Amino acid sequence: MNTIPYNFGIAALSRLLLGGISLIIVGFLTRNLGPAGYGQYSLILAYLYIFSSLADMGLNTILVREISRDGADEKYISDNIFTLRLVLIVGFCLIGIFLALTLNYPIEVKFGIAIASIYAVLSSLGQVMIGIFQKYLRIYFVSLADVIARAVQLAIVLVLVLTKPTLLNFIWAVVLSEVAHFALIFFFSRRIIKVKMEFDLKYWRKIFVTALPIAISLVFVLLYFKMDTVLLSLMKPAYDVGVYSAAYKVLEAIIFLPALYIGLVMPVLSRHAFGNREEFLKAYRRSFDVLAIFAIPIMCYLYLRAADIINLIGGRDFGQSVGVLKVLSVAIMLIFFGNLAGNALVALNLQKKGVWVYMVGAVFNVGANLVLIPRYSFMATAWTTVLTELLITFLLFWLIKKQTQATVRFSIAVKSILAAAITCLALSFGHFHFIVFSLLSLVYFPILYLFGGFTIDDFKTMLMLRPPRPVIE
Repeated sequence: MNTIPYNFGIAALSRLLLGGISLIIVGFLTRNLGPAGYGQYSLILAYLYIFSSLADMGLNTILVREISRDGADEKYISDNIFTLRLVLIVGFCLIGIFLALTLNYPIEVKFGIAIASIYAVLSSLGQVMIGIFQKYLRIYFVSLADVIARAVQLAIVLVLVLTKPTLLNFIWAVVLSEVAHFALIFFFSRRIIKVKMEFDLKYWRKIFVTALPIAISLVFVLLYFKMDTVLLSLMKPAYDVGVYSAAYKVLEAIIFLPALYIGLVMPVLSRHAFGNREEFLKAYRRSFDVLAIFAIPIMCYLYLRAADIINLIGGRDFGQSVGVLKVLSVAIMLIFFGNLAGNALVALNLQKKGVWVYMVGAVFNVGANLVLIPRYSFMATAWTTVLTELLITFLLFWLIKKQTQATVRFSIAVKSILAAAITCLALSFGHFHFIVFSLLSLVYFPILYLFGGFTIDDFKTMLMLRPPRPVIE
């Protein structure tokens, strides 16, 4: 079944599996590298994320939007955007490697950045190709590739821990797993569109003009999304980076879900943004409701069980990460909604007007971190992340309302808050084991159902749109 709920359900299940595997991997990493070593490991990936984001330019979103329009030459668009991404990511990774040589990082970190750049290139290319699967609602291919790649990484890590693994050994594990991941994504994509390299500089210039506002916005996004880790590494020891990164790893694992869901909704938003505003508004509001149903209980769960989650991930050495995760649980909830607003802005072709929103967020985030990190360390980065997400999410929804009069409704969100509050209150009367608590917390959904937060028909009709047939050339 090529429908949004079906794809999202498969992807959500795969994320649960991936989350379990990731926890095992992170557990081995933290216990073998310690807070300082894990801090260096996280720094390497966060550093390269900055240059990957620079090369991103929103090309994945542009690809989905362009091939979703009526009469689009899908193969021509996919070939050119894939080639453009290849040129950009290789160029930015080379810049990143040379810049790292000038920074006051240990030699092992610099070597790690050079090795992990292979991962950055392949991951970036695979990411842009996911747009093809999004349009045809075949994201289950991506889910399969994700699970296999993560299993490859786990297998390598298991072999490594039997020896005396170093930081660079674990970096190579990331690279090799991404080789498997990209190979699978490329193979599966050929069942839909046989992507190849194509150089049309005239079309590239057109894409550059279209993507430039998104690219500028992404620069600001990366400044507040990953720069905090880099700033922390420059002002505090690697131990502090490790403490913050252990909690932040949970955030990264969870925010994939709203990104995935909105990625599947994006073709619908793009298709109706100008042709049928009523359908656009319906999809926009429905997406907000769906996100509210899941974002609010996830925030509550993370806050209440932060100690168990951190103990599972890092063990006793990462006890200070518990407070960080409690704070970041609020940021996770906000990111769910910010994802919808950001993509809706692109679907409405308002990305130019959205640049200033991300600029304000980046300036606030970097400024606050520079002032607060020297005194409050990783807690400063956590609270700054929350306040930045709150500011940006509010401004994005405000901008959409101002430009299009499109608004969201909060009735489902209020019911979700009430259901989550009752669930938390009921569970607070007992001292439950982590697994028992997790199972009991699912009572949230029957409570929400009784409040009228959703109906059985909602799950049958929620954006049940089928994509067009793929064109293989």
